[in-house]
Amino acid sequence: MRYGAAVAVVTTFLLTSCGAGGSAGSGGAEEIRDLDRPGSVSGVAWTWEAPEGVADLAGVHAVPGGVAALVDDGVIGLSGENGGVMWEHRVPGSEVFGAVAGQGRYFVLQVLDPDDTEAPPRMLVVDLSTGESVHDYELRDGDSASGPVRGGLAGVTGEHWITVEGDEDLVAHELGSDEPAWSVPGVAGCDDVGSVDRTAATDDVLVAAFTCYEQPEGEDPVEMTEGQEFVSGFAGFDPATGDELWRTEAPAGMFPGDAHERDLTVHESGIVTAYYPYEQVGQVVDAATGDVEALEGGEVLWASEDGSLLGMWDGRTRGYRIQEIGADVRESLGDEQAGAGAAIVNALQGDVETVGLEGGVLHMGDLFEGGAGETELAAFEGFEETVPVMFSWDAEASMEVDQTVVVPGAVAVSYIDHSGSSGVMGLQ
Repeated sequence: MRYGAAVAVVTTFLLTSCGAGGSAGSGGAEEIRDLDRPGSVSGVAWTWEAPEGVADLAGVHAVPGGVAALVDDGVIGLSGENGGVMWEHRVPGSEVFGAVAGQGRYFVLQVLDPDDTEAPPRMLVVDLSTGESVHDYELRDGDSASGPVRGGLAGVTGEHWITVEGDEDLVAHELGSDEPAWSVPGVAGCDDVGSVDRTAATDDVLVAAFTCYEQPEGEDPVEMTEGQEFVSGFAGFDPATGDELWRTEAPAGMFPGDAHERDLTVHESGIVTAYYPYEQVGQVVDAATGDVEALEGGEVLWASEDGSLLGMWDGRTRGYRIQEIGADVRESLGDEQAGAGAAIVNALQGDVETVGLEGGVLHMGDLFEGGAGETELAAFEGFEETVPVMFSWDAEASMEVDQTVVVPGAVAVSYIDHSGSSGVMGLQ
């Protein structure tokens, strides 16, 4: 698929590369220059096509300097400025899972051999300040060597990988050796049924979301019973030692199952947001103190670098506002401004995803078909005006959008086209 959109000249700069042998590259790589995240966008600035044979991208993630594209056998870091390759770590013939960890300091890959289910997985930790591999080793600690058993990859912080084992035990393993470092049993501290539902790691604190409730003996499960009493909240732990730093009860939801399903997100500033499995119910957790603030009338789509301001989107009213946490609204996109761009937004095809920026919201469609000429991909609805984001096609073609993520230097949009090729577009 050839694109006719204006594309910046791409300079490929390879900082480090891991091949099948898992070497860490030449070493001594320069520190990656980070970029500001855009406050608004108006067009497609660059495109990057995935390597031949990659049918679909498994995810795109914000990293220093740009975006990480997770492919079948590894991860590739792209500059948010021009789409050039900053670094890559690929293990041909493998199957990988990956996530950003350590408050954006690491990209963590777990590498599996799809032809040998008995082979121990590999753990590869990339320092995102340089793109170099800092740890590459096998996981061999008994049953927990399995990725699905060990849990999420986002719990890498400092020198440990911290995971949840069983229902409510925290276990830390040494990076590089996989030796157990510390453990905290029974984190929820319940008299009856307890669980650690999610964890989120900042540089200094591991935040664990916990839930407790009573299950009457001999009765049907009550975790989805409306009105069932339960306790839920958050606890903070020192990631180096496992010492508990604080504990806060902050229940939300109608029954224990709601708490089980909440999602935690660590923002660039280090604040943690919790959202529950229905719209408009959320919380902000101060990882340093354990203080919890309820979020009302919206979802956090953007946060300032210092965490003092939030961009809140209310899907029911189509309103967007920049506000202090639990306090004054600095700027808002209300009904009057939203109405001015309604025709542009309504013209988008497929399901529309809304992404928050400092200067407004980007509405991105997910299905596109076009002949030669321009097609409307998205609409940026700003506090001042609404601008269509156009894309030029050279020939009859189609495209499906997967993810839209604000990253340093651009808004990264992953796609798959009519020929089965995947890639990323950078909006600026």
